[in-house]
Amino acid sequence: MSNLDEMKNNSFPKVTLEEWTAQAEKALKGKPVSKLNSLTYEGITRKPIYTEVDLEGSTPFNKEGSADWTVSQQLYPGTSLEEMNNQLLQELQNGLQAIHFTVKPAINSKALEITSQEELEKLLKNVPFEQVPLQVYAGSSTSEFINLLKDSSIDKTHVHGIIGADPIGELATAGSLNEPLEQLFDEMKANLEWKKQSETRVKTIWIQAAPFHNGGASAVEELAATMATAVTYLNALMERGATVQEAASEMAFSFPIGSDFFMEISKLRAARLLWANIVEAYGGDEEARKMTLHASTSVFTKSNLDPYVNMLRTTTEAFSAAIGGAESINIDSYQQGADAFSRRIARNTHYILKEESFLSKVVDPAAGSYYVEKLTHQLADEAWKLFQEIEGHGGMVGALETGFLQEKIKQVREKRMKDVESRKKVLVGTNMYANLGEQLPTREQANVAVSIENGVEPISPIKLSQPFETLRYQAKEYAEKTGAKPNITLINLGSLASHKPRTDFATGFFHVGGLSTNVSPSFSSMEELEAWLAQGPTSDYICVCGSDDTYGIMLDDALSLLQNHPVKIILAGLPDGERQADLNQRGVTDFIHMKSNCYEQLTVIHQEMGLTSNEA
Repeated sequence: MSNLDEMKNNSFPKVTLEEWTAQAEKALKGKPVSKLNSLTYEGITRKPIYTEVDLEGSTPFNKEGSADWTVSQQLYPGTSLEEMNNQLLQELQNGLQAIHFTVKPAINSKALEITSQEELEKLLKNVPFEQVPLQVYAGSSTSEFINLLKDSSIDKTHVHGIIGADPIGELATAGSLNEPLEQLFDEMKANLEWKKQSETRVKTIWIQAAPFHNGGASAVEELAATMATAVTYLNALMERGATVQEAASEMAFSFPIGSDFFMEISKLRAARLLWANIVEAYGGDEEARKMTLHASTSVFTKSNLDPYVNMLRTTTEAFSAAIGGAESINIDSYQQGADAFSRRIARNTHYILKEESFLSKVVDPAAGSYYVEKLTHQLADEAWKLFQEIEGHGGMVGALETGFLQEKIKQVREKRMKDVESRKKVLVGTNMYANLGEQLPTREQANVAVSIENGVEPISPIKLSQPFETLRYQAKEYAEKTGAKPNITLINLGSLASHKPRTDFATGFFHVGGLSTNVSPSFSSMEELEAWLAQGPTSDYICVCGSDDTYGIMLDDALSLLQNHPVKIILAGLPDGERQADLNQRGVTDFIHMKSNCYEQLTVIHQEMGLTSNEA
């Protein structure tokens, strides 16, 4: 028998969970394996290992259909309609497969304003609609856009895809609507009749998870809110004479995809599972239970700081979307104010995933994964519980009017932001490993919550990077105003090897707040430090860095020398409570360490330095 035959006949020995646990606990030096468990924002305990036991009593999820997805890319305003048309046609030749844009009355700063059939025809001139689907989100109502399409010279029988509205999503974002919901539901039913007459193959309801995702929701709130919204539309259409087949088939769903790789895969799979169960409960057949699912890389997870890192974020998010089974995916550009280059990078990311990673060749790559299958069902179960709570508050509209859903999302958002501020959640280039040499783009206007009388509390969008972006821009504006960069002097006690860990930590800590650092030599004696201080500290802020052993020998004497200078003193490290009190008496005003809320401490420093007055 050849070596190759022997290799084919060999197999790994089967290992029991108990044997694995014993080895794992040995590596953990006696600690239980449960120490490796973590709790997600969805309230789900994530374990270090999953086996077939985790799937007992549950039916594995089965995705059907094509493994491939449509390459979508959102078109943003900024140039003339003729130039946007040229851009579209050029991009269609270079890999784009769908025309995707948002139009007014959608409450979105990047929505196009198209007010006449001539403008619509300019934008879509020479687009081969028999080959290329439309993906148009029109906010609370599609009536204006559909009326322009009706009057245009575009062949309606070739138009296919989505021209969709989501009035409840707009209500959640803005707090109010310009028209009563009942009137908007009437329009939805009218759209069904128009489709029958015109033979236009589009879906006219496009349920958006973005209002909840961008407000900080977990996957559970996203799923529950979108399903409750869909049920509201189902009921409204059926009350107006539509069948469940017609109503369910009229809907498409759009989910932003965040950075939790496996959670986002499971979110899309759970969405299909939930929708199929809902439609089945209404008596819909197998065809009506199928979900039209679009995914887009998340705005919530992106940063204006060190924007090239966004390429990595969009790639992993698109990876999740593809494995999760999205039928079309929008990968956004890595930078604010997308240019031709960044749009090309985004499009090519699709083709790396398709042609080089072969993700378009397997219908359901996650099928059979104990972890993903378990997470899918856990998400579906938790989302279904919340969905029932929403229904108990009078459905989706009632849950918004009472503030029930907003409060649920607020709790998760606050936990997310606290984790970013304390750097438990790492944003490379933003709250860790900042690049102070980068040229910051123009500062985006902060999202302001809109207060609407007799409306509902809006779910205001936010970005994870927002706290640290604020600090960086404050520092930038201060430097532009004064001609001097805000900085902190690091005083290093002991040998390089002993102080370097805390010197590096302190450098990174201050840099994410836009504060540059002046690093002293390594001082082995008080004479060296005294001679250096005689030249005058280069900042009103000093951070002392050294090892615990060095602090025990040199710190008190160093603080005595620093008392002769009008400076604020910070210590890198976290002594015990009694020692902290002693050091406070000796002039130390604060301590920075691994457990610090980095954002809060930097905010105080910014205030004391006079940087916060620059905030827009």
